[in-house]
Amino acid sequence: MKNRQKSRSGCRTCKLRRLRCDETKPGCRNCAQKGVECPGYQQRLQWSTKHEIRPTTTQPSGPANFTQLVNAASKSIVSAPNSTKAAETSTHDGFKTSTVVTMSTGRLSVPPVTPSASASPPAYSCSSSSSSAPSPLTQWEEPTAAAVVESNAALVPVAPTSEPALPEEPGQPPELSVSQPVVDIPTFLIEHWFKSVCSSWSALDSQTNPYRRLTANLWHNSTPVFYALQAISAASLVERLPHIMHDTARSAPGRAAEAIQKELVAFSTGSRPKFPSELLLALFCMSSSMCWMESRLLGQQFVRQARAVLKSIDRLTLDVEAQELLDFFNGCLVYEEMLRSVVSDDEIDFEHMLSWPEPASQRPLIPAVPHAWTGVSSDVLRLFGKAMALSRRSRTRWRQNDGTSYEVLQRAMKDIEEAAKIEEALLSVEAPLLPEDGQPSQTSSRLRDLHYATEAYRLCALLQLYESFPDLSTKRIPTLKDADRSAVWHAWVSPLALHITDILGKVPPGNLCCIQPLLCICAGSGLRYDSKVPLGRGRQSYLLAPDPETQPIIPTTPVPAATDPPLPNSTISVNAIKTSQARQFVMDRLAQLELNLPPKPIGVAKQLMRAVWSAYDEEIGLNRRTHWLDVMSSTGLHSIFG
Repeated sequence: MKNRQKSRSGCRTCKLRRLRCDETKPGCRNCAQKGVECPGYQQRLQWSTKHEIRPTTTQPSGPANFTQLVNAASKSIVSAPNSTKAAETSTHDGFKTSTVVTMSTGRLSVPPVTPSASASPPAYSCSSSSSSAPSPLTQWEEPTAAAVVESNAALVPVAPTSEPALPEEPGQPPELSVSQPVVDIPTFLIEHWFKSVCSSWSALDSQTNPYRRLTANLWHNSTPVFYALQAISAASLVERLPHIMHDTARSAPGRAAEAIQKELVAFSTGSRPKFPSELLLALFCMSSSMCWMESRLLGQQFVRQARAVLKSIDRLTLDVEAQELLDFFNGCLVYEEMLRSVVSDDEIDFEHMLSWPEPASQRPLIPAVPHAWTGVSSDVLRLFGKAMALSRRSRTRWRQNDGTSYEVLQRAMKDIEEAAKIEEALLSVEAPLLPEDGQPSQTSSRLRDLHYATEAYRLCALLQLYESFPDLSTKRIPTLKDADRSAVWHAWVSPLALHITDILGKVPPGNLCCIQPLLCICAGSGLRYDSKVPLGRGRQSYLLAPDPETQPIIPTTPVPAATDPPLPNSTISVNAIKTSQARQFVMDRLAQLELNLPPKPIGVAKQLMRAVWSAYDEEIGLNRRTHWLDVMSSTGLHSIFG
């Protein structure tokens, strides 16, 4: 009789099925009869905590330790792209932390996150908050499982075992296997801001970008900046990673707002003697990103708070460095308020934007000095914002007054006079010069893009004035003084809109992308078809096949819509061809921007353009002229388009 030592437990398949195993090698008979591969009889060691002595004290509830999270995130944020890093495992509060973030060509790969109920994060502590102030998340809502994972730095990846997989037996629950590395959400969001969000959020991004430089110095010791960066990063990812980022994107703005509010109180009480860079940075992050989660959220409360902070700083005596920061943030405020001049119906906003001072210059031409964040000069953006606010106030007044009165006509005359002043200032703006021969290709490309973007904003502001106040057009073409509005439009407004689309075509969609959506909308607002040639109506009427650059324009008979009467002997004019191609360019450019920017505002812009052009096409052959701002007001298709 052979001396063979049995495992006395059988194979794992027989154990799960509660069958007696004969332990025949290489496989038992039960597995052979079932036609499955026998896993063998290898003994496994399993750790038991049955007799483990556990502490009776419980850890306090609350968010993860701020300093420890900062240290963990700092290890993974590096300046060199295209690298793969794994943060070293550290031990604190009785458990381990492991952060694994994979980067490839500037993009991050996030595996699914598994919550851990055993980790109880301690409270935050921040050096930028006053000692008597409570934690930014004190008395916050009870964290969900995803929120626990978000604030948890205590998840350890489990390596896959070499034991062969067993077939699932009916009636037995499947075994859960955690084999993927777990990513700490705050760490990932901070790194994503540096790797991706900052470059798309800033028109001019480089290592000298003030936002990038300030954030690198402030995020690890400022609670408002720490939470604001998480909020803007989560908002930028929520459409592309909805299952991972939904809970974080919903909770992060509240945490950031609470931290900002405490910092505002500290600033107003004088306990922050230095320049409030972290407060302003957090305010502008929040004001820009609210519409990324919900397209109709304008973030006006953050802009108004930033305006109040900057206004209080203007009265202070500052050193050279602080004065430069003040000028930079004032330019950021001009851009943010300009964006809201397109969509805000608040009379207070109208009055504030129209009270902006004119550019101060003794020269015949106003130099357009690029801004370090927006690229376009703050003077040009200020004039654009005033033109939009004046146009919106004028259209709102006419929509709300069915009849005319002396008061309404008097205000309309004042609007025309104000529009004439803005027009003169816009005509005096000198765009940045085009690059000279012999400059480096990167420098010349940036100078060229800045020139065309500045010129596009200047011309778009003029276009809005001419659309809203036709009397300004007749001043430029005296022969059309007695002509109808249709003739004035096609002689002055439509050619200007076509010229703007030509300029936009010279700026690549990947450069200065964050300031392009509003330019596309403004240029598209001037694209009407010739009133004598109806080319069809509907959402797709902007698509016309012939390309004049690749084939000659031959007069052809257009195919009328099913509901349109036949149009004998009709031909397509050159202006109609150009208008159709310009419309298609605007839609194509918006589609390209939708891939590089948060998609929700761009999606609203595309819907708005279709609605405006549909309204325009319904008026072909009529004297009525619908303003595109009226379409935006009636449809509610508005967002922050920048």
